[in-house]
Amino acid sequence: MFKDFLFIDNHIHGSFGINFNYANYDEIKYVLKELYKLNIRGICPTLVGDTKENILKQLSCFKKIKEEQLKNKDKEAFVIGVHLEGSFLSPNKSGIQDKSVFLKPNIENFKALTGDFEDVVKIVTIAPEEDAGLIDYLNDKNILTQAGHTAGEKIKNCKATTHHFNAMNPIHHRNPSVTLEGLIRDDIYIEIIADLIHLSEDIIKLILKTKDKNKILLVSDSLPSSNSNQDIIFCGKKIDKFGKDSTGTLAGSNQTLNFICNNLLEKNILTAEDINLMAFNNQTDYLKLKKDEIDILLK
Repeated sequence: MFKDFLFIDNHIHGSFGINFNYANYDEIKYVLKELYKLNIRGICPTLVGDTKENILKQLSCFKKIKEEQLKNKDKEAFVIGVHLEGSFLSPNKSGIQDKSVFLKPNIENFKALTGDFEDVVKIVTIAPEEDAGLIDYLNDKNILTQAGHTAGEKIKNCKATTHHFNAMNPIHHRNPSVTLEGLIRDDIYIEIIADLIHLSEDIIKLILKTKDKNKILLVSDSLPSSNSNQDIIFCGKKIDKFGKDSTGTLAGSNQTLNFICNNLLEKNILTAEDINLMAFNNQTDYLKLKKDEIDILLK
C-alpha cells in the first residue's frame, strides 16, 4: 500500500546528507531525484535563519531549478516554492536556530532578504507577536504566512501554524496561545510532525479528534541526516542521528515524510485515506497549486 501514496512536503530542510541552506545546484538536484524515488513528488525546501547573502544565494538556486522543472518535467521532486523558517522568529522560541541572525518582521527586512527572488518564496514562518507589518504584506502578495517559533497568544492573520505544539507555548486551561487557537479555528491549517518523537501518539490522536482533517498538513521537518544515518552540523550545532543536539533539543526529524506516514499506517494511527488527504490533497489546496504544477506532481 505504501508504494501507492504520493507525498508533498511543505517543510523539509534536506536529506541524504544534504542541507538546503548550503547545498549547491548539483547537490539539490541529487536530493530531488532521490526524494522522487520515495514518492515525494513536491517539496517546499525549507531554509533556517541565515545571513542575507546566503539566503539570497539559495533562493537564486531554487528559482533556477523550479524554472527548469516547469520546462523539462524531469522525474524529481518538484520545487513548489521555498519555505523561509528563519529570520522572523521569536528569540524566546528559537529552538535549535541561531537567534543572532533573526530580523524584525517588517517589509524592509523581507525585501532585503529576498531581493529579486521574492517570487520563489511560498511560505514564511513568523512569530506573530514580533510582526511589524510583514504578515499583511505577505498575505497581499499571496505568500503563505505561518505562525511558528512563537511565544505569542494569537495567530493574527497567519494562514497556518508551523510544526504545531513544537516551539510554541503549550495549552493552558486559562491562558490563550497559538497552540490552542490553531486547534479551534476552522480557517487555520496546522503542520504536524507526526514522527512520534515531536508529537506523542496521544497528542496526534487528540489533534485528529479536535481538528478538521481537511486542515491538517503532515510534514517531516526532515534534517539533512535523514536517509543518511550520520551526525551533522545544523544551525552551527552538532546534531546526532536521532535529530538532537548535545542538550537534547530537537532540531528536526530524522525521517522523510514517506517513512513517517508508513509508520502511522502500520500502527493504525492513520488510514490510507487519511494519508492521501493530509500528505497530498490538503497540500494542493493550501498551496493553491496551479494545474500545470499538479500535472508535474502526478507525472
